[in-house]
Amino acid sequence: MGFECYSIGDLLLDAGTQEVTRNGVAVPVPRLSFKLLLSLARHAPNVVSTEQLELEVWSGLVVDRGTVNKRVLLLRRALSDGKAGEQDPYIAVVRGSGYRLIVPVERVLPSSGEVVAEETGEQSWWQRNAGVVRTIAYSVLGIVALLVLYQGFQSTDTDSGIAGPETDYAQVPAPETAAYSRTSIAVLPFVDLSDDGIHQYLGDGLAEEIINLLAGLEGLSVAARTSSFAFRDDASTTTEISRLLKVGSILEGSIRHSENQIRVTAQLIDCRTGYHVWSKTYDRALDEIFELQNEIVTEIAKSLELSMDGSGPTNTGYVTTNDIEAFALYLKGRELFNNRIRLRAEGLRQAQEFFQKSIEQDPGFARAHAGIALVYWLLTSYDDSLDKEHYLELAEASANFALEFDPKSADALSALASVHSTRGEVEQALAMFEKVHAIGSNDSNIVHWEAMLRLRLGYFNELLEPLTEVYRLDPLNEHIGWSLAAALNFSGDPAKAAGILEELEHFTYRQYVLGLSAINSGNFALAREYLRDVRMRSGILPAKIADSVIDALEEKSLADDVARRIVSLTQNGELDAGVGFEVLLILGSARVFDLGIDPHHDIPRLQAHAQIWNNWAVNVRRDPRFKLWVKQLGYVEVWKKNGWPDRCKPTGPEDFECI
Repeated sequence: MGFECYSIGDLLLDAGTQEVTRNGVAVPVPRLSFKLLLSLARHAPNVVSTEQLELEVWSGLVVDRGTVNKRVLLLRRALSDGKAGEQDPYIAVVRGSGYRLIVPVERVLPSSGEVVAEETGEQSWWQRNAGVVRTIAYSVLGIVALLVLYQGFQSTDTDSGIAGPETDYAQVPAPETAAYSRTSIAVLPFVDLSDDGIHQYLGDGLAEEIINLLAGLEGLSVAARTSSFAFRDDASTTTEISRLLKVGSILEGSIRHSENQIRVTAQLIDCRTGYHVWSKTYDRALDEIFELQNEIVTEIAKSLELSMDGSGPTNTGYVTTNDIEAFALYLKGRELFNNRIRLRAEGLRQAQEFFQKSIEQDPGFARAHAGIALVYWLLTSYDDSLDKEHYLELAEASANFALEFDPKSADALSALASVHSTRGEVEQALAMFEKVHAIGSNDSNIVHWEAMLRLRLGYFNELLEPLTEVYRLDPLNEHIGWSLAAALNFSGDPAKAAGILEELEHFTYRQYVLGLSAINSGNFALAREYLRDVRMRSGILPAKIADSVIDALEEKSLADDVARRIVSLTQNGELDAGVGFEVLLILGSARVFDLGIDPHHDIPRLQAHAQIWNNWAVNVRRDPRFKLWVKQLGYVEVWKKNGWPDRCKPTGPEDFECI
């Protein structure tokens, strides 16, 4: 037969030429990604374990699970043609087991593309069944190894090995794996098992709605969406997820959509034992999905022995639509919105389009209006070319529309709060966030947005407790991690801040903030390492400038000359205004006021304002011009009304000092 060739959906994989094509057009696939796809094709439609992939793709080299997961992600991106927000139509995750191809796979002849109906070459039985033989061999070796370990240690610590949503839910005992309470839960995205594989947004939406409903149950601690959804694209076991998210229970499941019908399978796992304590399959009309969410939450509450005060959960005032098409369009937009860190402005604009279509389907759908409001506001940070004030006006109008239909819309209220904050209207912003608190929202995004405002105001100590609690529920949320690290830095605990930042592998400004933590600790050698060639806000901090800043910190006599240079570069437009502002704060130079910066508009990057409370900025805070600056910002009136910040105190009816 020669080299293998496979038809994989609309793709053609040729092992001879090491090429993947779609309709005759080459799809660029790196070497390891090609080997991964070939392995999945050889075993299709069966699940391929991560151990098997390690053997076939990396030729037995020792690699960790993270390496396999990242390679799957890279392959998915290559096959999706880089289209933002597009669902992967080829590869599915089987929780705790591995990966499989979910499109038709056929062995074909390399030259003609004809399906190979029967193996007719001169391959031996051992060649034709090499994969099976390898699997059996490694299984036997695995059993032998386990027996040896058992003899040596007389104990085991393994995962239950529970497979995906369509497996037999027989309760198989497993050793205890975690000490976390049963009444702490993570809800994983429901896997899309539809034939066309394009309805993952429904699975994500169902899980997100269930999270919001569960969060309203007294006595239940619920992992936030950001962290629980981080496991959608990997094959981590429930044991691993339990340890990472510190939960004792996990809800997982699948959704299958066909015409106007859905099949939802849900199962609740006790991570301490590995038991499935509850599982059920629902066959419903698509427009019954709202009632279905409530039923699942009720069953979970019963299984966890939670009191519901005689009434079931309700999404009244939350979903705010009975139009399933409008809801589906909203979920598609929300999926793009939630991936804005990766998709940037393009993803936000696509989210806006779906929200707008949702409103056209149901003009009174408050959450879609609120979604557009948040998109408009966030675009002022993601796209520097926009007329920011115009977009802030659009955000404000959309938020007010949402509140007309749903006065308790947390998204709409937080959008208004954020608009006020960006405009420098801090009193109005704080008032809006108080309204969000009154509703009882637990959205991590909103917590972060409010934390950013309070950090600018200097209220960092009061943020430590609430941010620590949110970080516990959402440990993989990079924004919450950043906010908590900033508060810790300002409060004088840079070591703990650095520990949190080290865990945020994908945080855009991780190296930069770690550099700031190193400066706080007085470790200038480490700071130099972090600050060289790192992105700062919207600009680039050149290596020479980073080095000169560290030189000035080590040798104070150089500080003023370096500060003058930074001012000159900023005024000439050679250095981004926000970057120049922050660098001068790092130097602790009062020359920051030489920039002549309008506090409201010339520095729209609000993180820069917060750095004025760092330890090194004490000379800036003691400069007489600082008082004028914070008065212009409106901070002083807020302090008089709500309490003085951690580094300032009144010295008379109309005066104050900051240290």
